[in-house]
Amino acid sequence: MKNVFETIEIAPAVRLCSYETDRFTTGRLSISIAVPLVKKDASLNAMVPFLLNRSCKEYPSYIELNKKLAGLYGATLSPSLSKQGDNHIMRLTMSVLGNKFALDGEDIFLECARLLFEVVFNPNILDGAFLESEVEQERRLAVERIRNELNDKRQYALTRAIEEMFADEEYSAKVNGTEKGIMAVTPKDLYDAYKKIIAGGRIQVNVTGSANAAAVADLLESYISKIDREPYMLFTSVQYEAESVKRVEEELPVNQGKLVLGFRAGMMDPDEDYPKIKVMTDLFGGGVHSRLFTVVREQMSLCYYCAARAFRNKGVIMVQSGIENENAETAITEIQNQLKYLATSVTEEDLTLSKRSLADTYKTVCDTPEDIDSWLFSEFMDDELETPEEHTAKLLAVTLDDVKQAAANVTLDTIYLLRGTEGGEE
Repeated sequence: MKNVFETIEIAPAVRLCSYETDRFTTGRLSISIAVPLVKKDASLNAMVPFLLNRSCKEYPSYIELNKKLAGLYGATLSPSLSKQGDNHIMRLTMSVLGNKFALDGEDIFLECARLLFEVVFNPNILDGAFLESEVEQERRLAVERIRNELNDKRQYALTRAIEEMFADEEYSAKVNGTEKGIMAVTPKDLYDAYKKIIAGGRIQVNVTGSANAAAVADLLESYISKIDREPYMLFTSVQYEAESVKRVEEELPVNQGKLVLGFRAGMMDPDEDYPKIKVMTDLFGGGVHSRLFTVVREQMSLCYYCAARAFRNKGVIMVQSGIENENAETAITEIQNQLKYLATSVTEEDLTLSKRSLADTYKTVCDTPEDIDSWLFSEFMDDELETPEEHTAKLLAVTLDDVKQAAANVTLDTIYLLRGTEGGEE
């Protein structure tokens, strides 16, 4: 089959991205919908994909929907939430058996796509609202998800750092909403929110595996054509540099403290700046060859872990580390010292090692349907779909001067320290 990435434009702000191949036993279908991330709407939007996952007009109960999935050779359907820049993204993903394994030669992918579109575009509605029983069940599960966020202290610390760093921006909104917000929603509120999402959201369907992408695109168009759409103008604000350094400290009963440093990445043009920032961030804290790992963790033993990640869609770099309370100040200083090293003393040998590591990573993108779908999803908010090979070429073109300049442009914005208290547990 084709084994290439392709894009089909369906309608304004609606597209299908595909990678047709018969190399895998299974494939992936997914639909992602992005709307502006707004604090007051976050709880409503957060519940929508989970409600859609329960039933639809054609299969109006959880049991009936799952019976249909089982009949499609054990296809699975799962909802998820995320944010990219100032956008809240709702997603439904299906795992599908490859067409060549169908017993009677049926098009499993196309039938699964039809079911996915029924779930998304024809939900189970009664009197202009989602079903009260389903809302109540999902409300309890949503509250449980929010409460469980505290169990993962590493993720909790990152979330709190982002909340503080972007306290005056919608970007600080929690992906899963708030417990108070979840408890306040009504079935009608949720259906009203759903209609706005479908009418205005940016939509991308990903197709990976032995599917006829053109046939899935035609099917998608048949659903979209029935919707009166007016797509949102999606926009993400990016601040070039920090104005001052904010510091926030909290305590929880944990053995290991968590330190998060939020940096402004000095980004102006993502297309031009991101490859340089990506390579610099990899040298900074991207792997076992990075400065944060080899110096701060291994040589100085200041952290149990220490890693950096660039958030491309928001123009920031977040450093996460696990520390002993008494090492916090030294760790903060040394993490910043490694940025200074990259701005002044990084070597060609360092750069070559990082490029080789990154290139090896992107070579594996097409190894599984899940990885391909993840790559397509990472390109969701971009107008043009970039292939892993194209992205790798940009990374390999980054020079030593590019890395030094990128490091010099980084400014510290927020320090968040979660101190562990005596007798705490992880």
